[in-house]
Amino acid sequence: MVKDKKRKKPPSRKKYEKEHPTLSFRLDRETSEHFKEYLAGTGCSVADFVKDNLGREKSMVEKRIETLASKQVDPSLEERVRCLENLVHEVFSITVDHNRYPPYCPHCDGQELFQCEGREAESTIAHPWVSTWKCPKCGFFINTYKRIDPKSIRWIDPDSSEYIDKPRTSARHWLKED
Repeated sequence: MVKDKKRKKPPSRKKYEKEHPTLSFRLDRETSEHFKEYLAGTGCSVADFVKDNLGREKSMVEKRIETLASKQVDPSLEERVRCLENLVHEVFSITVDHNRYPPYCPHCDGQELFQCEGREAESTIAHPWVSTWKCPKCGFFINTYKRIDPKSIRWIDPDSSEYIDKPRTSARHWLKED
């Protein structure tokens, strides 16, 4: 009687096969030849090809999700928010005495907003620069309907009305007490 010898796999091989399972698939002859030509031309393995395409697919799925989510937002809601932002900007620009009652940042506790000038991104006029107010701590600023470009905002010195790098003191320092 002959005993069947069972081949024993070393533990390292068992672990490797568990971590890297084998997958197989069938292709028709034409697709198989095309696939082999592609692999030979690019110099990558089947595993590299699959990994690369799975990575691309993941990024494409994320882009599709973002696109669908942006389509879900009601455009009238965004339009209403832009109108409200513009109203706040106009109220502070025209009606409020911001020397006596400066605006405060809604995000920073008690932080005063300082006067700045920024370029409206969606403006069609020749000089699209508008006055606004910005928080030096968190960067919040009062926006307009035509969207101020955050990178274009420049600080204005309250004393000289010239552009400065950063506001130095509170705007209240030059208020006259009655």
